Amino acid sequence: MEQYQNKKICDIKKISIYLDISVPEVRKLVREKRIPFFRIGNRLKFDIQKINSWLDEKQEMESKQSIFY
Repeated sequence: MEQYQNKKICDIKKISIYLDISVPEVRKLVREKRIPFFRIGNRLKFDIQKINSWLDEKQEMESKQSIFY
């Protein structure tokens, strides 16, 4: 039970605000399976810890790519 106490789960509207992108853009990332998500019924949900890890990975990849340019 303790593993769930620190989880912060967001819906698509909240994650779009958090990422500062539109809801359709979030849906596109989901469709392309480029963002971590899960479903509860037919609703999309996002674990903020996984989103933060995903953002860290993207930032790291971008910084590695910029070394070569």
